[in-house]
Amino acid sequence: MQYFFTLFFIKCTIVTVYITTMKRYCIVIITAIALVLNTIACYKQHIPSDGVYTVWVHSDIQPTKKSERWHYTRAIDDIVNIKPHPIFAIIAGDIVQHKEAEEDYQWFIELRKKADISYWYEIAGNHEWKNMPAYNTYIGKPLRYTVLFGNIIFIFMSNERGRPPTYISDETFLWWKNIVVTNQDKNIITVTHAPLKNSNLIGTVSKKHIIINSERFEKVLQQYHVDIWVSAHIHLPAWIGQNSKIIPEFNNTLFINVYGIRKDPATNVESRIFFFTHGSKKVLIRLRDHEAETYKSTYDINHKLHYPFTCNNCLPEMIQ
Repeated sequence: MQYFFTLFFIKCTIVTVYITTMKRYCIVIITAIALVLNTIACYKQHIPSDGVYTVWVHSDIQPTKKSERWHYTRAIDDIVNIKPHPIFAIIAGDIVQHKEAEEDYQWFIELRKKADISYWYEIAGNHEWKNMPAYNTYIGKPLRYTVLFGNIIFIFMSNERGRPPTYISDETFLWWKNIVVTNQDKNIITVTHAPLKNSNLIGTVSKKHIIINSERFEKVLQQYHVDIWVSAHIHLPAWIGQNSKIIPEFNNTLFINVYGIRKDPATNVESRIFFFTHGSKKVLIRLRDHEAETYKSTYDINHKLHYPFTCNNCLPEMIQ
């Protein structure tokens, strides 16, 4: 009888060890499968493995005629091959030129699919106001909204009327101010179509090229940090200069013009690519010449954020 119990105990021990071992194998296999699935998901969203995230920032597509559509087509053909591939795209206004805009919006929506970018964030410039029902139909973004990306909050403010200078209502200003004041624990980037009056960017000496009553925003910038202010509207090439400026009086806000995609007599098909690195305060901003399919390193900007960028496989989240 003792022999029987001894044998039974040994068998039970073997079975227990076998089950425990199999559980461990199962945990290892499940973990491996989860890692593979996560890698596939990250690949589809272009989440980088080295912690460097890029954002494509551009504006003023606005083809005046069908023969000018090749400008943006060229940009899309170039951007699709850029590594690391942009997580999302920002368009700082003026997607279209004319009031009869439906066909251009349809062309734009279809073409941008080729860029293989999942997230697009646009604002309305002055030309969208020629036909806002079309903008609302094809773009569908509110006139003001925010996007959270890691510990960066992007604040988007559209033009609120068509004719220059750029008009942003007091209601929207107070909305922006509240977001800035209550998010001082984050890096903050504001996106508008036109720049502020005292940003000292090229073209701001003209009233039609600035945000009306810029002083409202500038007083806030004297008290609270906004890391970067992105604007467009001024169709001037990089080589003229004064397309970016850090203003110490505004807590070292970097004001930056993102040029225009449309190729005008003095301009190229150009845009900006922002490089954010997980764990780093430094953001690298590069000028992309889409015709030459290259970066113009002469115009590289290294700007210091208030806080190290944190993003653990994060994706942008739009918050209205």
